[in-house]
Amino acid sequence: MGGPFALDFSAVLAVGGAQNADMKLLSDLLPQIEGLILTTFDKEDGIAET
Repeated sequence: MGGPFALDFSAVLAVGGAQNADMKLLSDLLPQIEGLILTTFDKEDGIAET
């Protein structure tokens, strides 16, 4: 099976909220860094494959 192809933004924002993160900054940066996160994960040879 393939790896992830997108992040669940609502889940990331929920975790950020639970950790009292700067939600404005997180919501601004998340769309910009999504590709970087997924590319990095893909280079790890599918660690989370099921």
